[in-house]
Amino acid sequence: MKNIINKNLFTWLVIASLSIICFTSCKDDDKDDLNTPMKIIAVYLEDAQSSVPDRLVQYARLGQTVRLEGSGFTGLQKIYINGRSTFFNTALLTDANVVVSISSETPILDADPLLRNTIVLEKNGNQYEYKFEIRLAAPSITSISHTMAQAGEEITVYGTGLHGITKITFPGDITVTEENIISDNIDGKFCIVTVPSGVSDDGGALFVEGINGGAYSPAYFNFKKGLFHNFDDVNNYSWASGIDDAGTPLTDIIPATGSRPKSQGGYQCFNATGTAIAASADKRYWTNSADWPAALLDVIPGNTAANMAAVQMDIYVEGDWNSGLVRMVMADGSGTDKYCMLYRPWYVNGAIVPFENPNCWYTITLPFSDSDDYAGKTFADVVASMTAAPYKQSGPWFHNVGIPDVFEPLETNVKVYFDNLRVVPLNTPVYNEFGDE
Repeated sequence: MKNIINKNLFTWLVIASLSIICFTSCKDDDKDDLNTPMKIIAVYLEDAQSSVPDRLVQYARLGQTVRLEGSGFTGLQKIYINGRSTFFNTALLTDANVVVSISSETPILDADPLLRNTIVLEKNGNQYEYKFEIRLAAPSITSISHTMAQAGEEITVYGTGLHGITKITFPGDITVTEENIISDNIDGKFCIVTVPSGVSDDGGALFVEGINGGAYSPAYFNFKKGLFHNFDDVNNYSWASGIDDAGTPLTDIIPATGSRPKSQGGYQCFNATGTAIAASADKRYWTNSADWPAALLDVIPGNTAANMAAVQMDIYVEGDWNSGLVRMVMADGSGTDKYCMLYRPWYVNGAIVPFENPNCWYTITLPFSDSDDYAGKTFADVVASMTAAPYKQSGPWFHNVGIPDVFEPLETNVKVYFDNLRVVPLNTPVYNEFGDE
């Protein structure tokens, strides 16, 4: 029994001794790791969708994920980017690599000047600073105030990150440089430019370049190939109701002054006399759609998704628009709410808002997918619906309706002028700032 006890005691002492040695050794290793100097030697952009998923870069943007390559990262406790504490995944941490996503909340323009464009690593009370450029997210273009403006007219490009725009390229490779561009350098929500002469009638995308990089608009600027009615050289007028002398275009230049877009030759108007439009009443303008939709299949491929093609038209508004909408009907004869897209500027994101009249002509864009009848379908399906329609006519109405359970329509005397009905693509060219994709 005594031997058994002694043997067990010996075994326990050996285990305990090994544990103490291991604990002391591991503790010493941890201590060494915490005291190992940190160093960043390179930064790589991580993008699984790119042909270069792990790319060496000299700058990164808000929202991007980067890999820091270096040494001494074991025991890393905090990362600060431009002075902001930034989360990193410890599961992806090695002594030589750490992966971190740059928060969209990271300060850029309002960052402390001493902390701007810095990555700071912290462990065991020690910090290491690495100079590295942090940029705002890449710019984007969400809309253009008028996509068929004439040379010499001023347009506004809306989007995000449009700070310090230095160059805008129009279809036909016509460029305007920064001395002729006004940028919103505070919020980056817009830039203003005058349309140059020589823009291609084939149309295409605008390309803007600024301090945050470059961005394309959808390929719909000056897309004259898609015109199906403009009251001048492309005229498919059929008939109208509620519009006096609808077959005779109006031609006075409106607005008469200013640098922003004006009328272009002939145009028409819902309620040109300014008389009251009763609640639930409508005024309709019809084009003969027996032939023109099929012809546009040569302009926009039939397999184009319905959310990648739209009807655009240019409008000019006089008076308060506080009731009613423009209903663009594509295939007549199946009911008021079928095969149509709506424009109602006083109701935005589920809320009633005051209509802000720009007091110039501007473009409205109505994607085919806005109609439940075209959602998930193609441009060929749109054309097929028009071909199969009981009545071969399409066109815009002013329909003075409200919103069920939200807003009852009001009598209104608003005037809505319209011109340049066209079908346009909504695809946006992909911009690769590294130039290798």
